[in-house]
Amino acid sequence: MDEKVVYTIFALLSVGIIFLVAKGGNVQEIKTEIHIAASPAKVWGIIADIDHWHEWSPIINASKGASELGAILSITMANTQKGTDGPKYKPVIIGFDEQKTFHWRAHMMAGFVFTNDKIFTLKATETGTYLTHVETFKGLMAPLMAGSVAKNVPAMLDSMNEALKDLAEQ
Repeated sequence: MDEKVVYTIFALLSVGIIFLVAKGGNVQEIKTEIHIAASPAKVWGIIADIDHWHEWSPIINASKGASELGAILSITMANTQKGTDGPKYKPVIIGFDEQKTFHWRAHMMAGFVFTNDKIFTLKATETGTYLTHVETFKGLMAPLMAGSVAKNVPAMLDSMNEALKDLAEQ
């Protein structure tokens, strides 16, 4: 192979790596919100019952774990093909303030490669609960996935929110 070609490939790879390192530290945030006509205690009870998420959430096929700070969960997402499994995660609960905040962090491969946080925040209203559902994404792979995340994740979170609302309002 020609020496010029090797240098060109090396330069392009270097620029690509520098880009990913620079952009990978940025956090992409997807935020959804919903009002639920049920008390924060009832909504919290559903969120904290991780072993049953897969029974009501259309985006989760399997879920297991304790609802406590530091717990390691086992989550299998639903795939786009109905009835098949998507990615599997082992998130750790890093924030747990009963009836207020539930926060997990999942690392795919290694933290610097891809990190996903899920955060539920509950606020009491006169007629129930205002739920904010946020997911954040960062790491070297995040810039490569940013378009797909922006396109697909809001609908996924909204579907989970609607299912939570339906269950809590029964």
